[in-house]
Amino acid sequence: MKREILLERIDKLKQIMPWYVLEYYQSKLAVPYSFTTLYEYLKEYDRFFSWVLESGISNVDKMSDIPLSVLENMSKKDMEAFILYLRERPLLNANTTKQGVSQTTINRTLSSLSSLYKYLTEEVENDQG
Repeated sequence: MKREILLERIDKLKQIMPWYVLEYYQSKLAVPYSFTTLYEYLKEYDRFFSWVLESGISNVDKMSDIPLSVLENMSKKDMEAFILYLRERPLLNANTTKQGVSQTTINRTLSSLSSLYKYLTEEVENDQG
């Protein structure tokens, strides 16, 4: 994918993300992660936070308004429900009758969420540094 198109898509996704995902994104630019990797992670966060809204785990209307407390209070049961959702939901591709996404996609989704959780729990500084 051309860099300009990739950056446009990243910008679109950034507009709908919660503040803590935007901080994560900025932090990973310094690593540096490739724009392709960051784009794929943002797509996975879009998938996850869309599910959070659809499932009623958060009672806000917009993805950008999902508070950090939702992640802090997410249970193992919630995450298992998300994985089940990924396995069972109809694919958005109209040309297939296959249910759910592949295990590779699930692994990528969980890896991206793990990276975000690690950042939020181990790398973020508080007011004291």
